[in-house]
Amino acid sequence: MSGKLITLLCSAMIVLSGCDHQPAAKARSAKPHLVEVMQTSAANIELQRIRTGSLEAFQTINIYTQAEGIVKQILPREGDRVKRDQLLVTLDAQLLKAQLQRARAVRQQAETELTRIKGLIQRNLTARSELTSRETDLAVAQADEKVIATRLGYTRIRSPIDGVITARHTEPGNLAEQSSHLLTIADISRLRLKVDVSELLLNQLSIDMPVEIQIDALQNRQQQPFAVSGKISRIYPTIDPATRSGTLEISLNPAPQGARPGQFARVKFSIARQQVMLLPIGSLRQSADGSYVYIIDRDNKVQIRSLETGLKTGEQIEILTGLQPEEQVITRGFTNLKPGMQVTVVNRVSN
Repeated sequence: MSGKLITLLCSAMIVLSGCDHQPAAKARSAKPHLVEVMQTSAANIELQRIRTGSLEAFQTINIYTQAEGIVKQILPREGDRVKRDQLLVTLDAQLLKAQLQRARAVRQQAETELTRIKGLIQRNLTARSELTSRETDLAVAQADEKVIATRLGYTRIRSPIDGVITARHTEPGNLAEQSSHLLTIADISRLRLKVDVSELLLNQLSIDMPVEIQIDALQNRQQQPFAVSGKISRIYPTIDPATRSGTLEISLNPAPQGARPGQFARVKFSIARQQVMLLPIGSLRQSADGSYVYIIDRDNKVQIRSLETGLKTGEQIEILTGLQPEEQVITRGFTNLKPGMQVTVVNRVSN
């Protein structure tokens, strides 16, 4: 019995000994949470933004008929240059000319009748009410003649601007009904470009601000996209609530040689900024309340800091509020990271 008792006592001591050493073993096996950080700092930088769009003619006019008639002559074709007041289209005007001759005859008859009535009134041979009636007849005849003369003028259509014919929609012999689209004229000596920009970038731009425009279809001697200077000529007053973006109009005056409406173009905005704080986009976290980052304090404990962000530049983003210079922001090691956790920094990189 004594031997069995000794054996049981030895087994119990071994179990207790194992229990005493188990927490220590776990403590020795716990690994520190490693993170990488960067130190925030402000710097004077110039931000650049590139937006794309298509070139447009500064002015495009559609030529319509104001009177119905057969197209007797249409002079220019697509690509032809025209001058202001140059004759473009002639419509058949025989019927209107005949109507104008009749209206002139009626007006002349009214003038003669009015003269006769005035002579009779001077001799007291007729009532003065006849004078009023004949004056009214003359006024109506003059108005009718003017209307027909105006309609006759619509049969000779002239160019309202200097430009280039970009579309021709009819040929001689066709019937042109009233309000038929005959030609399109564009002023391509000046071009413009409309681009959409974010509301954040929009606040940094102003009228007459210079920009650089690259036109891929035009290349320089090094086979690089042709670059030309332009300026912001118009900023639209509203913001699209769906995209939070606004529209700019950029003018090229004069347009570079070879540039045409419809060509693809890139606009480069250069914005001088002072004391801008930037962080890698990958260091930002997102929550229902917005963007935030993890920072560490002097004791290497984790804290959460909410941010207000601004413009993006490459792989970095501008920090408007939420951070001060020389704070340590965690850039790697986010797995299982929690506020208040003690961490070990494996690098300290200055911005």
